[in-house]
Amino acid sequence: KISYTKNIFLQSEEILSSLPLQMCLHYNCTYSTFWMLTRVGCLFYKFAYHTQLYKVLISIVITLMTVVEILRLYLGIVGNLKEKVPELAGFWMLTLFLQLPLQLLYTFSTYFQTLTIERATDSILILFLILEVAIGYFTVKAITSQQALKFKFILMKDQTASQETFLSL
Repeated sequence: KISYTKNIFLQSEEILSSLPLQMCLHYNCTYSTFWMLTRVGCLFYKFAYHTQLYKVLISIVITLMTVVEILRLYLGIVGNLKEKVPELAGFWMLTLFLQLPLQLLYTFSTYFQTLTIERATDSILILFLILEVAIGYFTVKAITSQQALKFKFILMKDQTASQETFLSL
């Protein structure tokens, strides 16, 4: 029996990892170490001049930003290189809904009394975050479309195989 749908199911693997996103993540990983060292250095410098409440708040915000940054970069790299949608979507949501607002709050809020070097380093990090949100959106969209197409092909292949088995009985 000849099947006319056999050509549709040929395995062709197209790599959908985003090179611009991977470059952005790589440079962000490199820059994040400098950003964290600058942030901790400025924190120790400012500790002597502020109230206890300010010290507690700023310590919590910086710790949260650092943990989220490490987790976010890990999810972004793994999700992009292995084309895993959950990790990539987690990276994108952490960037858009947690890291970018925290970074904007810390950089432009008058309450936190940021130093000039902090504003400079934070501005570069904000640029990375904005680029990663934009590029990450299109990467997630492309990878999910391709994954959905693969799933549909697998379903079609299973249906045609079961129909051929049924007809051969």
